Amino acid sequence: MWKEWDSLRSNYYDESVIVKTLEHAPIAKTQTVVDVGTGTGFMAAGLAPLARQVIGVDFSDAMLGVARENMLKLGLTNVEFHQGTLQHLPLDDASSDVVVANMALHHAPDPVAALREMARVCKPGGRVVITDAVHHTFDWFKTELADVWLGFTREEIENWFSEVGLSSQRYELIGKR
Repeated sequence: MWKEWDSLRSNYYDESVIVKTLEHAPIAKTQTVVDVGTGTGFMAAGLAPLARQVIGVDFSDAMLGVARENMLKLGLTNVEFHQGTLQHLPLDDASSDVVVANMALHHAPDPVAALREMARVCKPGGRVVITDAVHHTFDWFKTELADVWLGFTREEIENWFSEVGLSSQRYELIGKR
C-alpha cells in the first residue's frame, strides 16, 4: 500500500500545496526544513532544491523506506530521514528554520502536543506551516490510513497555534475540493 500512496495522495492534493507552503514560508539555500509526517517524501522532494537541508520525520519504517527510495530516484542528497512521532521529534530545540506538516495532524492523538513539538524544533522567528486543516468526510481514512481525526476547523487551528505560542496571521485551506 505504501508504494501506492503518491497515487492516492494526488486525488486529494498536488504540487500546489508546495507552492502554497512556500507562500507562507519562503525557503533559502541556507535554511534547514523539517518535514513532519514526511510519508513518502512528497513535500521533502519539493522543498529540497530550495533548502540547505531537509529532515523528514515519520513514524512508519515502511514509509521512510519509500521516501528514501524516492529521494535516490530524484538524486536529492540534502534530505535525511528519521523515525519519530508527532509528540517526539528526534531533533534538537530550535534546530530548524521552517517546519512543515502536510497531512500529519490527522495522525496526532494530541494535535496541541504535536504543534508544541513542532514549535520546539523551530528557531525563534522561524515558520511552522500546517497544510492539513481541511476537514473531510472520508471515514475510511481512519482504518486504511490510520487517521485519528478527519480534519479541523480554522478556529481549532488558531486556538492551538496561540496555545503553543505561535502566531497565526494567515490562513488558507489548502487541498483539492
